[in-house]
Amino acid sequence: MKKNQLEVFQNFNYSREDGTYSIWDHQNFITELKLPANYKPLVKLNTVLEEMYSWTEQLSKERLTVLKIIGDAVCANEDQLRRYLSSVMSYSATSSHITFLRKKGFVQRYKCYLDTLVDNTGERRDLGNPAPINLGPAGYILLSYLYSGSFFMPPDAWLDRNTDATIQRFVAMNEIRCCFAEKSIAKKWKWYPTIGGQRSYKKPLAVMEIGEDTAEEDSRAWFIFERAQLKQNFLGFFKDRLNLYRHLHENNGNIAIADAPDDGQKIVVLSCSTFNIAKVVHEEIGLHKFPFPVWVLIDEWFDTGDLITQAFAAPQKVGTTFELKRLKLNI
Repeated sequence: MKKNQLEVFQNFNYSREDGTYSIWDHQNFITELKLPANYKPLVKLNTVLEEMYSWTEQLSKERLTVLKIIGDAVCANEDQLRRYLSSVMSYSATSSHITFLRKKGFVQRYKCYLDTLVDNTGERRDLGNPAPINLGPAGYILLSYLYSGSFFMPPDAWLDRNTDATIQRFVAMNEIRCCFAEKSIAKKWKWYPTIGGQRSYKKPLAVMEIGEDTAEEDSRAWFIFERAQLKQNFLGFFKDRLNLYRHLHENNGNIAIADAPDDGQKIVVLSCSTFNIAKVVHEEIGLHKFPFPVWVLIDEWFDTGDLITQAFAAPQKVGTTFELKRLKLNI
């Protein structure tokens, strides 16, 4: 069985080609916040700063780097965090810093289960590493102070009843973000960017800038990401999002995104865990009907070893119909 895949017997039409599901889009996925022994979280700015100033210069540099990467990722698993930080520290150093930071509430870690997967004693079976990690109260306080104006997810947001699906969504999106970063393709990434020139519009999940702006040519493009989750009404969600983008495009001739030129190429990318989900989305919505390109990015086409640049599909005309066909980014 491939990593992060488990056999299930429901919703077969949405499964991977081999009948499995990724745990990051499994309907029975649940999490449990796992607090360390001797947990003593810091919850006031003065005590958080006192703790930071007690670190040596080298420890402070490394721990703040780990914290900033976790804050920027919103929620990522430990494997992804090690990869993000691999250019500045070893995998073991990353894990060691995470262990320390958990004890005083700078970061927090979750155990993952499938509600229907139990061991011989009838207890839920811990899916083990890589476990999801996000900012705890001390980390949120410190980063919000040091990087005023930047977006960081507050720790109480993870107490919501939809936490399990939110963790799945961000871990899945961080795999995309991490893969593009490892190949030096992603130039910028922003969660929840302002669109349409108004903060009142519901924001996309993320936007990624690719390409280069040189004296000879501006080859940049902006991928506007939305994510399907089997735990939600993803068809209704995608319809609402695409109709909003259609409204913005018809009114302004483009989808305006903060910090991107109005005439820049914008591509809406729907992130789906399986090709079966993507096919249902296209059949029900018709991704070819919009005045801007709509692509899909398929987890199962890259999270088992294939290149992420070959994991896209777009509607193409075949006879009298439009079908999703795999495409390759020439980057």
